[in-house]
Amino acid sequence: MTNEQLIRQYYDGDDAALEKLYHKNIGLIRGIAKEAAAEFNCLIMEQHHPNQLSAYTKTILDDLCGEGALELLTRIQSREYDESRAVLTTYLYPHLKGRMTRWLEQNIGCMALSKDEMAGVRQAQRLYHAAWKDTGEIAEELGISEARVSRYVRYNTHFLGVHDLVPEGYDGDPYERLMPGMIFASAEQAVYCKVCVELFRELFDALPKKDKDILGKTCGVFGYPEATLKEIGMYHMMKESAVEKAKSRAVEKLRESYPGSRLQVWRTVHRMMRRPVLPSEEDSELRRDFPQYVRALAEVYGVLNEATSDINNISV
Repeated sequence: MTNEQLIRQYYDGDDAALEKLYHKNIGLIRGIAKEAAAEFNCLIMEQHHPNQLSAYTKTILDDLCGEGALELLTRIQSREYDESRAVLTTYLYPHLKGRMTRWLEQNIGCMALSKDEMAGVRQAQRLYHAAWKDTGEIAEELGISEARVSRYVRYNTHFLGVHDLVPEGYDGDPYERLMPGMIFASAEQAVYCKVCVELFRELFDALPKKDKDILGKTCGVFGYPEATLKEIGMYHMMKESAVEKAKSRAVEKLRESYPGSRLQVWRTVHRMMRRPVLPSEEDSELRRDFPQYVRALAEVYGVLNEATSDINNISV
């Protein structure tokens, strides 16, 4: 029985079909797990049995398969799969691969290396990426083999961070050094930005579900995990060029909804409060719209009150 036949049975109320789907796709889960592990250099063979996976690799694969199984069941139970758009395995692949990759990113650094090895990776990657030294020079400086240096440099983790971008021995705030004058915002600025985000979220939430998914994943905002055009396209069964066009259309819808929105009114009120301009006696438009601005200010008061509670530690 095919995946598609089983999922039709499950959608028709046969809960036993869900377990059958899982067992039928164990091979798919394990294949994706090996692919993800290979990208993180975790497919290690036994030293004395080169045809057998090491115990460490087997542990990683077991954890990845567990993550993949959970994602498979979650996706099927969500009933989002549409048989008319693609076969089940095509639909599942980016979801399973994405979840496994996120697990590796969160866990592999502390599981794959000892404390000393992790320090060696940081040194090797700093010398390679920041000091522009080749593997031979790094091997000589660290007193290790060039093969090990190559492995350390290729190690696919996120060890390089903002602290790696400032001179060694620098004791100050690395963010302030990299972005002078841009770190510490006033309480007023923090509140203004928070309210803008809250009101912009209203415009975003008004978009159709598909537009929200594409735009949210493209930008990685409002709870949507950031994804590539390829991954989004596979999920929606679209070409990458079509995803790009759909994103542009969603942005255009946001632009069209901005005039007259609470976000526009809030920004106008804020601008008038900060830089008031006395109107001439002939300025009937401002006189007409003033009550609207006052009502808008009252509406966002609740948001302001919530925002200020989050910035108690910010110095004015």
